[in-house]
Amino acid sequence: MDKTDRKLLQILHENSRISIVELSQKINLSRPSVKERINKLVEQGIIKNFTIQLSMEHIKQTITFFTELSNVTLPVGKVLALLKGSPYVNEVHIVSGEVNYLVKATVTNTTEMKDLLAKWMEFANVKSSVVLETPVANQLHFFNNDC
Repeated sequence: MDKTDRKLLQILHENSRISIVELSQKINLSRPSVKERINKLVEQGIIKNFTIQLSMEHIKQTITFFTELSNVTLPVGKVLALLKGSPYVNEVHIVSGEVNYLVKATVTNTTEMKDLLAKWMEFANVKSSVVLETPVANQLHFFNNDC
């Protein structure tokens, strides 16, 4: 992956709906070259998905929170099935240390949050923090030339 690929990825990361024409203008390459580079990045597994980010406020899910689940009493498969099956769960991370899972969820009100946490308390110790503001989100960094 070279400097041009990294610039291409940065632009796509900011807006995956950008047209090939616009991309080619921004990185000074022909449209076929840009398309070929994107296809190679997909084939190599560097690009996994072209996706969107929702404004949770606009879809009336206004409370975002992180929950640490520790001392879990269910097998991993069951925990993941429960978490993946919840319409409120945005992300699940299996982490090291005292905490087993870090879960990001979004709800419309505190009653939904309380009910969700009560379900999780049936199989784990639960510790939650409500997000007040997200001043930095979804950044993309390249730390060296060998990605």
